[in-house]
Amino acid sequence: MRSATTLLAASLLAFCATAAGPAAGAEPPCLAARLIVPWGAGSGTDLIFRALADAANRAGAKPRLEVVNISGEEGVRGTEIAARARPDGCTLLAVHQSLMTSYMAGMSSVNWDDLTPVARLTRTPMVVGARTGAPFSTLPEMLGAAGSADGVSAASTEGLASHFLFLLIEDRTKVAFRHVFMEGTRQRLSALLNGTVDVGEINLALARRLVPEGLLKAVAITAPARANELPEVPTLREQGVDLAFAIDRGAMLPKGAKPELAQHYAKLFEAALDAPDVQALLKQHGTSDGFLALKAYAGYWQDSFAEWRRVAKAAGLYKAAD
Repeated sequence: MRSATTLLAASLLAFCATAAGPAAGAEPPCLAARLIVPWGAGSGTDLIFRALADAANRAGAKPRLEVVNISGEEGVRGTEIAARARPDGCTLLAVHQSLMTSYMAGMSSVNWDDLTPVARLTRTPMVVGARTGAPFSTLPEMLGAAGSADGVSAASTEGLASHFLFLLIEDRTKVAFRHVFMEGTRQRLSALLNGTVDVGEINLALARRLVPEGLLKAVAITAPARANELPEVPTLREQGVDLAFAIDRGAMLPKGAKPELAQHYAKLFEAALDAPDVQALLKQHGTSDGFLALKAYAGYWQDSFAEWRRVAKAAGLYKAAD
């Protein structure tokens, strides 16, 4: 959570949003704005955005936020529908890095700059997990094993964030993994637990259950600092790899939305992040407040896309027609 001063500021912003609604000259022509979550109901992203929408609505959000799930094609279907919506503040889109990986893979015509950035809201670090029988327990040992004759097999879903984590580690260290591509999170976790692959990424919420039970080894956490939930697990940077990585969830508006609309929703989400039930849910999901708004959030996308594009091109994954 942010400091007491920031909490007070967020409370004042929530009051102002309730009292005055959107900024003058940027009144959405709707009583309810749809917040498109381009993944299924019950997913981690869906649960987090529903909690944020509920908190904003309790504070008197105008217009009210209504979460609408439009899943399909790894988030592409909902994203493209949101991108085509009128930029009047009546449609928002929940996003994370799949927005740019789908574009890079040629699956989607929508890139981050085809939308209007509102705010980054949360960050979910990953744990590099290894099968219990792996002949290594630390990151330097894992990298050494990756350079051996047997190598290290890494489970991921091709072109998605789980894949990019290992591509970014390769980029920093110049080692190479044997990438084993699987359809989704459940399949990757099963492969780790049954020893079919050597390593994979798992979220902090799962790691804090599985690691203490001895079902997985935790090689590193991808956050900038150690996690309270697994304080014995060192970061990538502590072990010599200059990299921090997280699933970063945020909100966007369609291209052409007025700056006043983006500012209105950024303030609304900032206040909602501090609601006690939202903070409790984030903790449950191994997620933290990662608020970053407007120009700073646009800068985040610009920098992230430049780096991931370079890595994708080096790996032969970049298929976007730009």
